Amino acid sequence: MRRKIINGLKLLFTPVAVAFLLYFAWQSKDELANLISNASLSYLGFAAVVWGLLHGLSPLLAVIVFNACGSKVSWQQAFSTHAARLPARYLPGGIWHTVGRVMDYREQGVQPRHLTAFVVLENGLAAAVTLAIGGAIVFAMRGTDSLGSVAGLSSIAGIVALPTIGFLLNSRVLQQPDRLSFFAYTKTVGAVVLFWAVATLAFLLYINAFPASAGAYSSVEMGGIYLFSWGVGFVSIFAPQGVGVFEFVASKLMGGPIGFMGLAALIAGFRVVVLAADLVVWLIYQAMRRRN
Repeated sequence: MRRKIINGLKLLFTPVAVAFLLYFAWQSKDELANLISNASLSYLGFAAVVWGLLHGLSPLLAVIVFNACGSKVSWQQAFSTHAARLPARYLPGGIWHTVGRVMDYREQGVQPRHLTAFVVLENGLAAAVTLAIGGAIVFAMRGTDSLGSVAGLSSIAGIVALPTIGFLLNSRVLQQPDRLSFFAYTKTVGAVVLFWAVATLAFLLYINAFPASAGAYSSVEMGGIYLFSWGVGFVSIFAPQGVGVFEFVASKLMGGPIGFMGLAALIAGFRVVVLAADLVVWLIYQAMRRRN
């Protein structure tokens, strides 16, 4: 019953969130048209390229986790599995890319408990790292106001979650001799931090393509806002891929001359850049697969 309720909320929330973002874009069409007409195409192009290159880092977590547990998976295998399933990211529900990869890895001989550890680490560490780093930066910016306090508590929760996730996996999921060593777990966390550092760079390039859009924040502050907003959207289980929640939180934190609605619609445009990069990577993979 709980799963049915959550799935129903996801199906309901996504079109509602998209409708509101489209409404925001329509209400701010003049400001957005002016921003787009003066946008830096080079920055937009670099943002798409950086996000496309990010797919080379995406398989790294699977390689580290599976090999540390004893299921041998190469980077080539992990990348093929990741790239082949990219269209599933955009199916309703927001879980099908993970489901598809798990099925593929199972067919490649990865043990079920190793797959469980991978899914927990991929999702748990993404939330912990983004909230820990992003929340700390937002708290430093905002202090103890309402959003600042939430960010500070989120950062503490993310920091506490980092060792807790590893401990619970080793005690409840994995068995000897496939438990993650401290070194292997540290590498896993490092891979996630590296991934989100590059993802933040792509977002900064996108925002800098519209220099008059947001408030006067430094790159570190803008990066913190992105990470914290994405983390909040991610843990909002009713919002697949944080649609609507990410844009709402980020635009509330950034502020700017184009207003809340215009900024939310502009931030939502980053998803278009991500979609374009995902599509290009998937097409390149398909072309290479046919050639081979």
